Amino acid sequence: MTKRAPGLFLLLLLAMTVRAGDFSLEKAMKIEGFLERIAAPRPASLFLKKAVFSESELNSYLNLIYVKKYAPEVTFIELRLKDKNFVDGSFKIKLAGEKYALVPQFLRDSEVRFRGAFECNNYHMRFVFSELVINGSQFSPDFLDEAFGAAQLNAREKRSIFNWFTLLPGLKNVQSSEKKIIFYY
Repeated sequence: MTKRAPGLFLLLLLAMTVRAGDFSLEKAMKIEGFLERIAAPRPASLFLKKAVFSESELNSYLNLIYVKKYAPEVTFIELRLKDKNFVDGSFKIKLAGEKYALVPQFLRDSEVRFRGAFECNNYHMRFVFSELVINGSQFSPDFLDEAFGAAQLNAREKRSIFNWFTLLPGLKNVQSSEKKIIFYY
């Protein structure tokens, strides 16, 4: 090992610590505990209740809990919440292994920046992209969706980047305001 290698290793270790320090397990557990609580069966309520969480709590939850459970290809995600369900964000993905053998090499390790708004309806949610930048190149969301659809040659059911998905159990609606996420249950 050269004299530079230990210094480089320490620099990388420090960089990972700083990045991990941006998120708090305590903040992440606030949302995780809330979601576990509302997912449990309970008597029906006539009125919706709401819980408000900060942007920081949401980003902690997404990075420390959600992606590890549901999206291991995502190595980092950050959302900047705006009024009226508008969101700016970025995420990094790493597509490795045989499962992604057909994905072009230049897309296997990608950084994506996006802007748009989410919509909720009848216990479902979707994101409508208005801007999409992948590895520094801007793409039309509609064009990318067409390419995504064309790449699904043998799929029984084709997916879209604009697909609706079911909200997590117990959630009825989601809204955002400046730096806040509001869960209705």
